[in-house]
Amino acid sequence: MAKVAKYYRGRRKRKNVAVIPVAIIVVLLILVVVLFYGMQKYAVITKEDVEVKLPYLHGDDVIIDENGNEVRVFEKVDVTVNFREPNYTALPATAGKNAGELRAIFVAADELTKEKILDYDARLSSGNALVLEMKSRDGNLKWFSESVLARSYGVSSQTQQTQDIAEAVRQVKENGHYLVAQISCCVDNLLPSRSTSVSLLNMFGSYYTNDLGVWMDPYNMNVRNYVVEMVEELYDMGFDEVVLADLRHPELKEDEEVFYTRDMSTPQDPVDAICGFAVYVANRLSERKGLLSIYVDSPQSLVKADPVTGQNAVLFFKLYDRVYYRTDKYTYTFNYNDIIPSVTLGSARDRFVPVVENYLPDNTTWVYIDTITED
Repeated sequence: MAKVAKYYRGRRKRKNVAVIPVAIIVVLLILVVVLFYGMQKYAVITKEDVEVKLPYLHGDDVIIDENGNEVRVFEKVDVTVNFREPNYTALPATAGKNAGELRAIFVAADELTKEKILDYDARLSSGNALVLEMKSRDGNLKWFSESVLARSYGVSSQTQQTQDIAEAVRQVKENGHYLVAQISCCVDNLLPSRSTSVSLLNMFGSYYTNDLGVWMDPYNMNVRNYVVEMVEELYDMGFDEVVLADLRHPELKEDEEVFYTRDMSTPQDPVDAICGFAVYVANRLSERKGLLSIYVDSPQSLVKADPVTGQNAVLFFKLYDRVYYRTDKYTYTFNYNDIIPSVTLGSARDRFVPVVENYLPDNTTWVYIDTITED
């Protein structure tokens, strides 16, 4: 017979011990999420790693603003900014090694016709080259140019003359003669008179002009690029060499003042303007197809920077294959002796080009200007 209990035992509930670790994991996950989103504003991300910088762990020199951005506090110091003038003395000589003999007849822009060019070419008995003035101070180009400035202001167009000159250039090259194109850079009676955005300005805000003509601003980047574009087009046309004339600053009178189109952080002066122009063009044409040369216009510029014209043959001989200079039989020897120390590559007799009238100097290079003399 079954034993009947006197007392009723209540039903025991089983203890679920798995709830505790689950609860802990949930709490930890919530804590991680809160910390992840709450600490993002203190994260500092660099290329190497990600670091959390808490405000209370930094020194006194770091402050965290209300947005969580780190603000560093540095000791105040007095700062002086000194702008130094450009110094080109350390530039290495890179040009002139390939300059050979040049014995040329000069053909002025107003004589540039097909017949005249071929006539001069036929007269090259003791010479081997022609120098064609493809852009004179009047501003007109003797070839059809695709340059931005030329097209914008109508200084070049396709005419019968430009076609004839291009044909004459081709024939001279077929005859085996050397061809040099000469272009005026800063003196241009056409372009700056049509747009003051590229002109050197006088005190009244108009374009500056003197006895040589109307002047373009040598600091202006459009003017510099215009010269680069013209040189490249002349190489493509068939010229072996391009010489830059009138890359100079105007000689100002005591009561004159000029203004430039470009603001500079350093003092503006003729030497800085012209030497900077010359360096820019030479660097842009460092991989040029032919030789690149330049004129100087004063005796002082043959030995050092001329503060009036801004030219410096010592610098130019480093960057340009030849330096041209108008001289005569009385001063040529002195001019030649002046430039010898500046010629470190190639031959000084090949790289210094005396430009003379009715006289042939004792030199391997010269440019002869045929003029009519009165008896």
